[in-house]
Amino acid sequence: MAITSILSNLTGAINGMTKKNLSSFCFLETSDGNDVLVAKDGSLATMIRVDGIKQVMGETELEHITTSLNRQLGPYLGGEGHAIQVWFSRDKDLAPQMIRDLMSTPRDVAARMSMNLDDVFDERERHLPKFITWEGFYIMLWTRMSVLTKKERENARIELKPPALMPTISDAQDPFRVGTMLTHRHRSFVSSFVSDLRDVSIRAESMNVHEAIKAIRNSVYPDLIGSDWEATMPGDPVRVRIPEITNFDASHLLWPKIEEQIFTREAERVTPRIVKLGSKYFACMDMVVGPTETMEFETLLNRMIESDEFPWRCSFVIEGGGLRSLGIKKFLASIFQFTNGENKLIRQAIEELQEAQQNNTTITRLRMSFATWADAGAPDSMKQIEERGARLQRAIENWGNCTVSPLVGDPVEGTMSSVLGLDVASTAPAGAVPLPDVITMLPLNRDASPWNRGSVLFRTMDGRPWPYQPGSSLQDTFIDLVFAPPGKGKSVWMNTVNLARCVSPIALQGGMELPRIAIIDVGPSSAGLISLLQEALPPHLRHKAAYHRLRMTQRHAINPFDTQLGCRTPLPLERAFLQNFLSALGTDIGEKKPPGGFSQLMGAAIDALYSKFSDEDRKGMPLRYNQGVSPEVDKAIHSYNFTISKNDTTWWDIVDLFFAKGDIHYATLAQRHAVPRLEHMMTILSDEQVLDVFGTAMHNGELVVDIAKRAISSAIREYPILQRPTAFDIGDSRVVALDLDEVAPKGGGPADKQTALMYMLARFVLAKDFYLGPEILPEMNGKYHSYHGPRLKKMKEQPKCLVYDEFHRTSKAASVRDQVIVDMREGRKWGVHITLASQLLGDFDKEMASMASGIWIMGVGNERDVKETTEMFGLSATAEEIVRTRLTGPGRGGAPFLVLMNLKEGQHEHFLVNTLGPTEIWSFSTTAEDQALRGRLYELLGAVRARKVLSRRFPGGSAKAEIESRASRVENRHSRSDSDVQKGVIDQLVKELTEGAYEKV
Repeated sequence: MAITSILSNLTGAINGMTKKNLSSFCFLETSDGNDVLVAKDGSLATMIRVDGIKQVMGETELEHITTSLNRQLGPYLGGEGHAIQVWFSRDKDLAPQMIRDLMSTPRDVAARMSMNLDDVFDERERHLPKFITWEGFYIMLWTRMSVLTKKERENARIELKPPALMPTISDAQDPFRVGTMLTHRHRSFVSSFVSDLRDVSIRAESMNVHEAIKAIRNSVYPDLIGSDWEATMPGDPVRVRIPEITNFDASHLLWPKIEEQIFTREAERVTPRIVKLGSKYFACMDMVVGPTETMEFETLLNRMIESDEFPWRCSFVIEGGGLRSLGIKKFLASIFQFTNGENKLIRQAIEELQEAQQNNTTITRLRMSFATWADAGAPDSMKQIEERGARLQRAIENWGNCTVSPLVGDPVEGTMSSVLGLDVASTAPAGAVPLPDVITMLPLNRDASPWNRGSVLFRTMDGRPWPYQPGSSLQDTFIDLVFAPPGKGKSVWMNTVNLARCVSPIALQGGMELPRIAIIDVGPSSAGLISLLQEALPPHLRHKAAYHRLRMTQRHAINPFDTQLGCRTPLPLERAFLQNFLSALGTDIGEKKPPGGFSQLMGAAIDALYSKFSDEDRKGMPLRYNQGVSPEVDKAIHSYNFTISKNDTTWWDIVDLFFAKGDIHYATLAQRHAVPRLEHMMTILSDEQVLDVFGTAMHNGELVVDIAKRAISSAIREYPILQRPTAFDIGDSRVVALDLDEVAPKGGGPADKQTALMYMLARFVLAKDFYLGPEILPEMNGKYHSYHGPRLKKMKEQPKCLVYDEFHRTSKAASVRDQVIVDMREGRKWGVHITLASQLLGDFDKEMASMASGIWIMGVGNERDVKETTEMFGLSATAEEIVRTRLTGPGRGGAPFLVLMNLKEGQHEHFLVNTLGPTEIWSFSTTAEDQALRGRLYELLGAVRARKVLSRRFPGGSAKAEIESRASRVENRHSRSDSDVQKGVIDQLVKELTEGAYEKV
């Protein structure tokens, strides 16, 4: 037997003979300030919560972190006095409780908005625990008395003596253990350590003493995680206790001992290896021989996941002076090397470590302890904990070929060795390990979400929850670019995030109502989201979510010259929009931009047009009111008994009369006839005021004014949607999807131009009041300030989102893209979140990509796209490989994606998964077959039961494969059209599902 094994076994035997109660394992005495714990010997400790790393991590990134931390931590661990405990735990049993907690906020928001989304939240709480695991990652930093010089230690001992005549304190925290000798050095150590982590993109922050003690208690009793318990510490109100000792003892006037607050249940030794602690059985083990090959922590974690992961934890205790403890081992190994070949290898290893230390490599003392646990009250619980212990041991021993022993002497002490923050002690034997190897073995590859909570819950590939809160204060701007080829999960992601906006606490900023979300789509991608919201809302509020298919008819007429109520002229951003829209009209087919000088001409023409039709301009000729133009307005005029002059009353007069009566609805309808329309531009382009400046401007031998007249005349003739006053209106709907499928065709120049114009009109009708706030009030008609003032204030406070889907359809429309750039630049000021979604990165202009705060990559088309994405966003080699090989589209566990986010704290880069249950997938499905089946069942069963039936029968979230399979069998027997066959199959499925709808689920 090797001499090291003899020493380790001897130590274990001695520990086994010493039986202790739990309180004896707590080295903590009290606290000093907000974030420093004080040990019984005056040592200081601070707990750091580690959220994780802000970038995807591969070999290159790990090497950088190892090199950097080795250089920065070396001075602290080069000698004695500082110790670091790294504690990591995963507990799949806690996932349901954790997800319920994370879902509590969106549930509450939905309830406040009178939305019944319980089936969606219930399913998340059932489904996500299959893929998500609770995880804890903390670091305890210790500064011990040994960091002081001999003289300083003598002074410290004097300082820690209680004052003369001080009453005894036998059952409370001792405030006289707090000294000043270590404080400066400890705080410097903590500050530098946290800064060092941030320098390598690891999010971490020190915890206050209440949070730290709670984390320690939770590590002792995992079944208490989630409670609202809080320790009583110095600075808290003292809960006076009845004196129980002597009249000269002041314990009842001070704070209870930390150990008495932490340990509420004693431990019971069940077997030499199993301990019962609270409601759990624990099996512990120590690493007694380190790995022959240093492997990163991810390897151990993956082995645990592959073995059907169960609750487990590990503790790394790292101290300086690794070679000092090896002196006797080297001496004994040299004596006994003739009896055992292993001892000769030990001597060689020690000499190698000494040589490494001479080459400025820090050699640490490393002790590693592990534990797993199981419910003590479960059937076959002893069998389960024994099995888990064996599986944990196998996984650890496969981590670089190390040796692990579950025989640690006293199993209670062994279990306490893997608890967080109680002491620097451990039953594990110390190994001398170079600091770079220690860093490599630490769990530093955990993805960090900057949000503690979020209405979206993504996850990492290894099951760590990753909350996301769109529109939060962690971002300066809210501009998202989303791209992926068809079938990669882009539409489902967009619906997921838009639903999250509706149940986000941020949505309540503007009152108890839905946020403003405008979705410009080509196809029914958002129809499922709108349907989900409508069915969740009570009947009288269902119009707040609306899905419309825009048609090229006068019944869907949209007049882009509409202004805010009472405004005779457009506001600055409205004028800029009009200029872009008219420039798009004037862009020749096949061209990306209008003729030179065209935009300037349109600017002058817009100003002249509104002046001419204003009743406030001295030379204006406002449009006269004519009875019969709007029967609805005529009827309202009659009901109010307004006095009308056939030759003198203008539509603006009618608007003002209705407004004076407080009738905003009819004032708005009347104003549609007061503002100019596109046809009136023909007259303005012949106006002397315009011709004097632009009348001689030429482009390719033709007057620009004539080009403009031709373009406008053609538009009036070709696009019925522009021929009339506004007829299409979203009313007071708040979440609106406008489907441009019928009006945004494919197929060449004319189609591209029409598509561009329809995108512009859709943006106008959906978001015309997004860019408004109180600061714009002085530019509005003074008579209308009483109406617009409160409205503008509320509009500024409300979250707003403008979504452009299928953005590649605008690739040949420079005017549309110019408008989007304006929206992006102005969005932050007005609180507007912009989302652009398309199939390729190349569908976005470079300026858009440079302004984006979020890049969501769900797939690429080919290797060229991989290279382009890497170059544009400066992806790391690891991220590039993810884009190339791992964005595989939706699977059983969800749809993977890579996200790059620019936050106030810096850039984040993460590889995540959007995991939804069948209920949400069914809600968001965009395939024609699924939509048809879902729609029929919604009508027959109601939305909630229909989704329950569909998710039970088709847990994959789609019936498309089943419908196609049945249709194929029918076609083989009958010669009918595909549509007829498919309709018959859907009819049959509807019948089957309806008949079984009320069976017990």
